[in-house]
Amino acid sequence: MIIAKPCVTMKGIVISGYSWERQIKIDLTKTARCLKEKGYTVKKLLPGMMLLLEMEGYETSVYPSGKIIVKLLEDAERGEELARIIYDCAGVLEVVL
Repeated sequence: MIIAKPCVTMKGIVISGYSWERQIKIDLTKTARCLKEKGYTVKKLLPGMMLLLEMEGYETSVYPSGKIIVKLLEDAERGEELARIIYDCAGVLEVVL
């Protein structure tokens, strides 16, 4: 399941992917490579810690736990759509749906 909600500490949307079947663990290097191939701008990659990229004009942070923060975005549905792209590249989309 994917849950998208407004961030309480800053303007943006926080998205988390959950599964009853297994723990969500994202390989940030693999995910960054896939997103770059899809045309998104990878700003910074700290393997095992954080991936920072730009998606459709929004600064987006991705963490190994599957947590995603889309800064300045106010539309939770749009945040979930962006998360689906990231989770697909990470190879966990079918697990969180």
